Amino acid sequence: MKTLLRIDSSFRLNNSYSRIAGDTFVKEWKILNPIGIIKNREIGFFHVPHLDQALYNEFYQAQNPSDGLRLSDELIAELIDCDEILITVPMYNFGIPSSLKAYFDLVVRTGKTFLYQDQPIGLLQNKKAYILSSMGDFKSDSPNLVEMHLQKILNFMGVTDISYYSLDGTADKNYVNQQLRNQKKSIRNILNQ
Repeated sequence: MKTLLRIDSSFRLNNSYSRIAGDTFVKEWKILNPIGIIKNREIGFFHVPHLDQALYNEFYQAQNPSDGLRLSDELIAELIDCDEILITVPMYNFGIPSSLKAYFDLVVRTGKTFLYQDQPIGLLQNKKAYILSSMGDFKSDSPNLVEMHLQKILNFMGVTDISYYSLDGTADKNYVNQQLRNQKKSIRNILNQ
């Protein structure tokens, strides 16, 4: 039985293209994994606190864990316990939302998600990740900045099996509606890879 961890990062609860793609993905995933478990982590609406010096110090010498350290441990446990990771992410100002950056600042931790032994070794190996991104502009042939950023972070933690679905051109309603009609098929294709 597989466990999917879904991480939503759009600040929009309604009319979010990345969330719509995530909903479609989950429906298709459930068809392939009828007894699978889906865990949700909402970080777009319920913000993860940003890393600060005090919490960073606790990563290395916590005697009385703060709420921030307990949250970091909880987020890391979710990643360790899942088999697959779904990240729904809009592009804001050419990058990932600050809430998603804050999330990764809390989960990329020495001894928890990676080790250094002459070079970094990711500890979240044998997991599959899916990045579903949306952006107002039209996608070029090269990977977009959101995908490149998330790929680098996931690879650093040991997640190298990553599939992508990008819903681009969301500023053009006619174009995006055409893409939405093909969304289910596109997501089904990445799930069957």
